[in-house]
Amino acid sequence: MGKKLEGNGLFESSRMMLPEHKAQFAVQQKETRHRQRPLLDDQALEQYALLLLESTERQTDVVICVFDPVRDETVRGRVVKIDFTLRRVKVACAGETVSIRFADIVNVTRG
Repeated sequence: MGKKLEGNGLFESSRMMLPEHKAQFAVQQKETRHRQRPLLDDQALEQYALLLLESTERQTDVVICVFDPVRDETVRGRVVKIDFTLRRVKVACAGETVSIRFADIVNVTRG
């Protein structure tokens, strides 16, 4: 009987998938498929940079859309520092400071 149990503890003969399981597995794989990072043109990047600098100088809030392979996240706050050597933006929001890479910024709007 020990030979019938393999690495995951299932009988070798019980490894089958029902059509419903196959369909659910296909849906799950489609939902977790990673998105590609959008390419931004120079004009959009320049506009985002101006909004970030304006937030730094005037202490105004901005809403930054941050890229994530599954779904984008938004960060609302005030730009504290723009670090060109590390290529990051530090944003103060909800009592904490969040560091965002330049490459992850998808959109910037006034808050």
